[in-house]
Amino acid sequence: MMTTKPLVNAGAALGVPPIDPALLEAANQPRLSLLWGTRAPTRTLLGLLTYVAAQGQPVRVFDGGNCFDGYFVARLARQLDPDPQPILDRIQLSRAFTCFQLAQLLEDSPSQSQPLFLLNVLDTFYDESVSLREVERLLTTTLIHLNRLASVGPVVVGCQEPRTLVKERWTLLDRLQAAADTAWMLRPPSEQMAQQPPLFQH
Repeated sequence: MMTTKPLVNAGAALGVPPIDPALLEAANQPRLSLLWGTRAPTRTLLGLLTYVAAQGQPVRVFDGGNCFDGYFVARLARQLDPDPQPILDRIQLSRAFTCFQLAQLLEDSPSQSQPLFLLNVLDTFYDESVSLREVERLLTTTLIHLNRLASVGPVVVGCQEPRTLVKERWTLLDRLQAAADTAWMLRPPSEQMAQQPPLFQH
């Protein structure tokens, strides 16, 4: 489990854990970084990308799980800067509602030095209406382009484990972990910390 060291506490009231220095480095170096767990690390990534945008860096966000919370990002941006609009203007959002759309989105993306964040990247690949053989083919294409993009700029990916009903799709997560330059398995807080803001929320 990744240990968190206080770095940016602006999002504490919104349930965002302090940004780990290793995560901040991952968002500034050309590499493929993966954060995964039993629940998607959505708020951790939203907090990180908002902080990066607050430092003056444009960021791209690909939402593969329909989970981008614009209201949450706007509230956090306002805590980071009294005038949040420049921060919000630096965040470029694209959504993909199927694994086919996500694979195409990555294939069409130019290699750029600005950070790219992918939210819930495997959610649509867990869709049982698409055959495992087909999603494995699409994942091969996806991994090729993730590595292409990460060779030029930071690529930070978040995902969650497959649900019990689709456990045969664990191989997809295994392949994503193998392709990543850096991977963190993140866990929710322990039961004795239940009164504190949860580490992950959808």
